[in-house]
Amino acid sequence: MFNRVLAIALNTFRESIRDRILFVVAVFALFIIGSSLFLGSISLDQDIKIIKDFGLTAIFLLQIFIIIFVGANLIYKEVERKTFFLILSKPIKKSEVIMGKWLGLSLTIFLMTALTSLMFFGVLFIKIGTLNGIPYLILAILLGFIEATLIIMISILFSGFTSPILSSVYTVSLFLIGHSSSVVLGIIDRQDNVIIKYIFSVLYYIFPNLEKFNIRNDVLYNSIPVFQTLALTVVYALAYGAALFLIAKFIFDRREY
Repeated sequence: MFNRVLAIALNTFRESIRDRILFVVAVFALFIIGSSLFLGSISLDQDIKIIKDFGLTAIFLLQIFIIIFVGANLIYKEVERKTFFLILSKPIKKSEVIMGKWLGLSLTIFLMTALTSLMFFGVLFIKIGTLNGIPYLILAILLGFIEATLIIMISILFSGFTSPILSSVYTVSLFLIGHSSSVVLGIIDRQDNVIIKYIFSVLYYIFPNLEKFNIRNDVLYNSIPVFQTLALTVVYALAYGAALFLIAKFIFDRREY
């Protein structure tokens, strides 16, 4: 099983690396990181904070854009090229295809994240001449990567029953909802109607709480969550990811290709 998943993952990795949109997004992210030097130089004693803010934001946007533009086409391309039928004609389970696609795109995002992070750290070192605070930045980037792996599974789930455009729209919508958990909590707190309050409470727990992975602002102010909070965040990612995988498997098993 592992060998089959790995083979699909490597093939997905090679295909996604060749995608032209990947390099457009990467160049855009590198441009943002590079321009942070100029923006930092014209700020009033906020240059380091601006460089860190722009760098972390650029890396995060890189991850999201890759998922939106590349991830939504993972299954669709296979179906259009008829290669999906060849894969399924072999002794390969659909669950292995899901895992392989997820792992392959995760490897792509990890590689692009690593490359842009190195440039980000280089720009930061040029500016301050030290690597102090880098571990905190790495932690913020890693949590962003974990969030990205969840969104990849969401994208694969939607690509199992809809077109790439709709898959991208649904993925972006769920991404925005996931980062609006505080708004949902505010609605729950202000709601007097018990039924509506219950409905929003259910939605709050059903939709992913992606703000758990966002510690970029904390890093800027040297305030890092305690270890227990970080550990619970990782456990949450594993549990929610497993649930998404089971739903995606359920959809793929019942769809005829």
